Amino acid sequence: MLPRREAVVSLAREMARMNAENLDRERQRLQTSQDVLHRFLLQMMTVALILGTSVALLTTYRVLVLERRHDAQRKQIEETQNNLRRLSHRLVQAQELERTSLSRELHDEVGQMMTALGMELRNLETLRDSNPAAFEKRMEEIKRLNADAMRAIRDLAMGLRPSMLDDLGLEAALEWQGREFSRHTGVPAIVQVNSALDELSESQRTCIYRVVQEALTNCARHANARNVRVSVCNEKSGIVVVVRDDGVGFSPSLRGGLGLLGIQERVEALDGKLHISSSVGKGTTVKVEIPAAVAA
Repeated sequence: MLPRREAVVSLAREMARMNAENLDRERQRLQTSQDVLHRFLLQMMTVALILGTSVALLTTYRVLVLERRHDAQRKQIEETQNNLRRLSHRLVQAQELERTSLSRELHDEVGQMMTALGMELRNLETLRDSNPAAFEKRMEEIKRLNADAMRAIRDLAMGLRPSMLDDLGLEAALEWQGREFSRHTGVPAIVQVNSALDELSESQRTCIYRVVQEALTNCARHANARNVRVSVCNEKSGIVVVVRDDGVGFSPSLRGGLGLLGIQERVEALDGKLHISSSVGKGTTVKVEIPAAVAA
């Protein structure tokens, strides 16, 4: 009986040992699985944190960019509105100045000439039979007054809308401007047109004419120049107009009169560009470019 009992005890001990070993192996396997799961969760949390931080940073950056863009657009809109208000005010001023100038010219020149012409006609009646020599002298004076009145009216009409521009074309109108500038100022003005301008539209021809007119007007008023050159040529980029003088020039910070503003508005309406370069003592250059797509 004793050996059998020892065998049973030995078997029980062996089974207990095997169970303990199995339990240790299961515990180690479970611990290994938990460690793998823990590392996986840590990795996923790290990736999620990095992705979340990146998305948050990108979203914040995008929001800041949109806010800056919105602020820039708002400022641009406000600036455009302010410019429009200033432009409207200045255009009204320009209109009033033009009306005042036209009224003054009509009153001071044409009105006085017509008054003198009427007086000469009344005096002519008394001299017709009594003094033939005085009659002829009065008649010549009347002819002169009539010619002066016609010239003043023609100059006013040419200033408002030059019929020469419609009848003879842009080149002839620009040459007339150069001659009139030289006649009034005594400064030689060379007008050079290097290409045919017949294909230009009415708005383009008017724009070029007004640009040259305003540039010559500013030159007569402020430049104190000895020579003026006007050139119009057709380049690959389009029509290029250049008015250059060798006068006293001006500081770029002083730019911005009504005339230059009008030039800029006309040029921009044709998708063109206006460049004005000047410095004190070195003359002034006004350059206008009208794109080929517009000038075609």
